[in-house]
Amino acid sequence: MTGIEWLRTLHTKQLIQLKNDCYKGLLGGGYIDYDGHVFNLEELKQVFSERPHILNRAETKQIRRKSAKDKKRLHQSTGTAHSAANF
Repeated sequence: MTGIEWLRTLHTKQLIQLKNDCYKGLLGGGYIDYDGHVFNLEELKQVFSERPHILNRAETKQIRRKSAKDKKRLHQSTGTAHSAANF
């Protein structure tokens, strides 16, 4: 199994940890030998490009706020219709 094939079998969280270790210099530069699997940073980036985008904290917060705002608007619009029908 080549390095890039091994990288494709890892979970995204494991890939992120490998990337962070590479950038911190813990694994050195150029080709990286990790548990007997040899790969380079470009192969790691290629595997990331094949994966779906994972939202970061700011993106997630923005989506949650928009969803809550839309839910509040929907609740307000249906709430006033029900109140008027009761009178």
